[in-house]
Amino acid sequence: MHVDIFPSKSHLFHRPLQAETQGSSLIPSRSPKTVTKTTLSTPPSSSSMSTVNDLTGSAYHLSIVSSSENVDAKSPPSNEQAPALLAKTRLDVFLHNVNAPAVSISVPKFGVRIETTPQLALCIGLISKEGANVDRLEDPVLDMTSDTAAIHAWCKAMKQDSTERDRLFWLATRMADEFAKDVSKDSTEISEMVLIGPVLDREHYRSVLSCIITAFNQAVLLDVDLLQGLVQLVQSAPPGSLLSDDLVKILRILRIRLLDTHQQTSEHPYLLTLAISRVLDVMADHKVQDLDRVEEQEPLSGVLSGLKGSSDPFLLYQACYAFQALQYVPNDETVLQAVLRHTPGVVDGLVKITAVMKLDLGAVLEGLDNLQEVLGDTFSTVGTAYEGVCSLMESGRGVVDSLKEGYGSGKKRPWYAAIRAANVLAQAGQLQDLNRLICEAPCRHDPLFQWGICQLLGEIASDAMWDPTVRQQAVELIGALNRDDPEWGEDKSVNTWMLNIINQLGAVSDHAVGESARRLLKELRHEQALAIGLPYPLWNRLALPTSSPILTRVHKIPPLSYDLHRLQYLRLEQSQQKVYIPPMAKPSLKAKDDDLFCLMEKTLEFLASGRQVMLVLGDSGSGKSTFNHHLEHHLWTEYKQGDPIPLFIDLPAIDRPDQDLVAKQLKFHNFSDEQIQEIKLHRQLILICDGYDESQQLVNLHCTNSLNQSGQWNTKMIISCRTQFLGSDYHSRFVPQGGHYDRATHNLFQEAVIAPFSQAQIENFVQQYVPLEPRTWNTNDYMDRLITIPNLLDLVRNPFLLSLALEALPGVTEGKQDFSTIKITRVQLYDIFMNYWLDVNKRRLEGNSALSMDDCDMLDQLVTEGFTFLCLDYSTRLAIAIFELQDGNPVVKYTHLRDKNTWKAEFFGPEPEVRLLRESSPLARAGNLFRFVHRSMLEYFLSRAIYTR
Repeated sequence: MHVDIFPSKSHLFHRPLQAETQGSSLIPSRSPKTVTKTTLSTPPSSSSMSTVNDLTGSAYHLSIVSSSENVDAKSPPSNEQAPALLAKTRLDVFLHNVNAPAVSISVPKFGVRIETTPQLALCIGLISKEGANVDRLEDPVLDMTSDTAAIHAWCKAMKQDSTERDRLFWLATRMADEFAKDVSKDSTEISEMVLIGPVLDREHYRSVLSCIITAFNQAVLLDVDLLQGLVQLVQSAPPGSLLSDDLVKILRILRIRLLDTHQQTSEHPYLLTLAISRVLDVMADHKVQDLDRVEEQEPLSGVLSGLKGSSDPFLLYQACYAFQALQYVPNDETVLQAVLRHTPGVVDGLVKITAVMKLDLGAVLEGLDNLQEVLGDTFSTVGTAYEGVCSLMESGRGVVDSLKEGYGSGKKRPWYAAIRAANVLAQAGQLQDLNRLICEAPCRHDPLFQWGICQLLGEIASDAMWDPTVRQQAVELIGALNRDDPEWGEDKSVNTWMLNIINQLGAVSDHAVGESARRLLKELRHEQALAIGLPYPLWNRLALPTSSPILTRVHKIPPLSYDLHRLQYLRLEQSQQKVYIPPMAKPSLKAKDDDLFCLMEKTLEFLASGRQVMLVLGDSGSGKSTFNHHLEHHLWTEYKQGDPIPLFIDLPAIDRPDQDLVAKQLKFHNFSDEQIQEIKLHRQLILICDGYDESQQLVNLHCTNSLNQSGQWNTKMIISCRTQFLGSDYHSRFVPQGGHYDRATHNLFQEAVIAPFSQAQIENFVQQYVPLEPRTWNTNDYMDRLITIPNLLDLVRNPFLLSLALEALPGVTEGKQDFSTIKITRVQLYDIFMNYWLDVNKRRLEGNSALSMDDCDMLDQLVTEGFTFLCLDYSTRLAIAIFELQDGNPVVKYTHLRDKNTWKAEFFGPEPEVRLLRESSPLARAGNLFRFVHRSMLEYFLSRAIYTR
């Protein structure tokens, strides 16, 4: 059911003109105004221009052609007066488009510590834009006072120093973390985070937003700073950081708070309704589609409708604006339902009005004309124009009663779109265009449009970030509209609102603006003798923080924490798994196969215990490395400052891991000697050592590295190894030994053996695998082949073999009807996979238009000679070399200048033939380290070499 905010008793703008003229004596009396006609094509002559000087000596121009007739607002216009009344008044006060409002901030010298949050926000904004357009940063708040050469120099230096660049981003993200820790959040801290929010990454922006939402929701009393901060943070959200669900949640909280707010004072409902309006504006801009009509839109309409009993026009206007914003937010209705509930053609009209956001004034005015026509509010004759004005005034009752009776009818009104356009122009500094929009908008006669424009001009005049001249011009434009515009302020509540705004501006700290407002107020009150009601606060952005307490706290965080934070981000990115099935395990090699437990749960129990070493065993391809990466990702995700540090160590990539293992890995991550010593003395590490068997070690790494000895590394070690590598007495290589332990050594050790996949785990793997890229098969297709082909399901209980099978199955089964006749062995599975792998890479190279001429010529030769054969031969020769020339160590380190005259250059040199074969083979690369994608691949190619000899 649709709820009207103010149930309509009659349709506005459509009553006979005679009915209005009969009650004309009740319309508020005002001094007759001179009717004006616009001369747009030619500059005003000296005889037709009225110049008014403001306090600084600057002038605004009232461009008019005076008519000899004076038209009383109480009388219906004659036919001769019709063109005059409908003519557009041009009040030229804002003569130029200007820069958007900003606070000037100096860019620091490179390397100098940033002490204030505004400066940090500015610098990160510059880094994000890589120094582009540094003459003016595209930020709604901050601008630069530094000269262009200094800014370019700073940007260039920052671009070349990734460490310093990363530190600035770290400062911002740690500010978000510190803000989240604060139980109470004062206005200064809120202002800091509102500045930093737009330059944060998505995760930390959402963290700050969540903190402010929670703090506002939990506050017993209305916290105006939190309310303003919440709205500003929503309005300045970085692209992609704000979700529709966020806006719906915020709207729900504001709606509930408004419902619970007592109305003995109107200020809090006024501020809450204003905040709801701003959030709804953002929802309309973001095209939020999931605002449920029953759960959100109807209750909000009901709350706003509850304000209709107020006689306060200020509150009523904000409620009406919020209701109109609500009409422009798409909801979960179908197009047919929307058409049935609204008048036909609304959708097309809204499409045309999207030109507002392009800041093209001509398109804006055209769109408003089209929208006004579509929404049925076109006033093409003097009679309907006059009727519209009079009907809104309801025979003297003004906008208050009009709102109660008509403007909650659930219809979209063009005045809302016009005010949104005006706000966008103002935010962009297009004040000359704003001036023209005010004068030419087709809905400018509408008192609600006039309310919104007066509020916008008041906010410009009161905002210290605007240039003082602009602020004074905003005051003068309010006065000019009140005094010199025949269509403006016919409703007395609009005049009262204008006087309230001017009265508030008389108290601003800027002397010139305040004096200008006081002088204007004295003039208007003398002329009109109208009372000033409650001085509602104009909505302005939060003041810039006078100090930076959060940034100061972050500066005190030791540098080690920053480098650990950097490592955390790096490893979280590198350790993410596309497909992950939690492995099951049994407690030892001798344990029963059905004595299984979740390996992750058992590992976390180990980390919480007093044990020091956990050995993870498994067959080749059983998922040991995958589990280790997932464990690291989990530990870094849960990491908080001071927690044990997760450290993943690829043992085959470490030179002599039996000595200084931990220090070597930390140096690989660019920790300094001082930081390494600090970690050694004061922190605990969780060492995740992967590939003990591939490192060719026969010693106990825990013992040779003196782990957990007095004055040495405080660690927990998880170490993985293939079961095939071990002899019968393997425990001595892993159990902590020595006489310095407080308990028996077997109490410091535990092990787990990864079990083969169950059928349910295989199906779960396939379900995660299928969506990774477009495929013609679904999960059921894969499972059907895996089950039907004899012995294949048992073969692929190993995760690596399962991944090979899934890649190869479509080709193996193509054109075959009876899958039960297909025979696949382990070796055949590798053969099929390699043919598939190489065919994909050949097609990739052939379709690569970026290849150089030399590469294209070489590719043609390789294809002619037999691309698949040559690639298989390359990998086979490499496998032989790894076993013969570096004792089976699977990781090959190649640096061209050092190794160009060694055997390694045959496989890793820069020549086109070598490079194309290498890039097409199943190899993985990390910097200057190369290895086969899996240990079993190395063994497969070695077996091919033995078989073919």
